[in-house]
Amino acid sequence: MSIENKFKTKLLSQAGLSHADHKSRLAEYCHKAKITAEVQGAIAVISDFVENRSYLYSGSFGECIGISSYIEFESAFEDILFSLIDPKDLLDRHVLELRFIELIKSLPHEKRNDFIQSSKLNLKFEGHIFPIIHQTRYLEITSNGNINIGLCTYMPIGICRNIDFDGKIINLTTGENVGSDLLDSIGNNILSLREKEVLTLLSKGMSSKQISSQLFISLNTVYRHRQNILTHLNVANTAEAVKIGLKMGLI
Repeated sequence: MSIENKFKTKLLSQAGLSHADHKSRLAEYCHKAKITAEVQGAIAVISDFVENRSYLYSGSFGECIGISSYIEFESAFEDILFSLIDPKDLLDRHVLELRFIELIKSLPHEKRNDFIQSSKLNLKFEGHIFPIIHQTRYLEITSNGNINIGLCTYMPIGICRNIDFDGKIINLTTGENVGSDLLDSIGNNILSLREKEVLTLLSKGMSSKQISSQLFISLNTVYRHRQNILTHLNVANTAEAVKIGLKMGLI
């Protein structure tokens, strides 16, 4: 299972009991997504994590890469777009989204809708590369922190694809970026100190038995830490965990 598929499973499994007006909210957000796509020429996708469905609305940009003006998927994820995005960009997006979700969980319920995730992705279609701005906002979040409805938008940008553009999390009530120090702190708290020690030793190629001896803990405890690491980082195997750990500065 790829990093992206593992992340999808995590989002679907965490979706909680929906609000009483979940369906009416969903219809309202779909209407707004349709308008966004039409006015900005963008692609807008509403994801319903409760029912595992998504609704894609495509403006003029979507049409130029062969995507119909409206598609309904029996999945909460727009794989038709993910398949066109550079794998390195998907990895960067995964790291940013881990931090984004951890930030949301740390906020009071009334402030959880105030933030949006924004990053630059390179989308490839028929030999052409389109730099786009990809944004994610979670629209329905329960009091327990469960994410039920999300919005993703994809919009072309007029900058060179070789220009670096670090992903940001933006406070929509102030227009300010969440500081890198806070994001690093949030990301650093995804794993416990012991889990980071285990991950660091795994990155050096050590076996579970060697880690058990090195840290003076039982083999079963090592296995438990390894499983927790995969769960917290939303990855399927140790190689992916090490890759994400290096990217996030956990190792």
